[in-house]
Amino acid sequence: MRYKEGIKNILQEENDLIEIVQLVGKDSLGEDQKATLEVAKLIKDEFLQQNAFSEYDYNCPLPKTIGMLKCIITYYECCKRTLAESQKSERKISMAVIEENFNTTVIKDLKEMKFILPDTPEKEIVKQLDDLAEKIENEFRKLLHN
Repeated sequence: MRYKEGIKNILQEENDLIEIVQLVGKDSLGEDQKATLEVAKLIKDEFLQQNAFSEYDYNCPLPKTIGMLKCIITYYECCKRTLAESQKSERKISMAVIEENFNTTVIKDLKEMKFILPDTPEKEIVKQLDDLAEKIENEFRKLLHN
């Protein structure tokens, strides 16, 4: 339920931010607001959008759904935490820096998690997605402490 609430809040906040972006542009947003927009885009493109004719997307077992939600929320919370903590330090981290550092690793993995086949054993799905959530947290720790 926590993940579902989180996703719902992100999409609702994105709705509010879109109005601001249309009026004054994306550059006027704070870094945490940019994170919300980027994660909302991930949710829409990689989680909500489905292809009934593909072998990986015609069905999504509950453990895969929960694991995907967990990974997206973990990424979002890590983004927000990192952006907030970096404001207190000498080295400022922006959403652009996060995307640049994680485009070929974490973000790529988030985009590819939907390719887990529905007939994969439940334990394997849970392990893969739990490992991804842990990897996300570790990568953010590295970014903060480098």
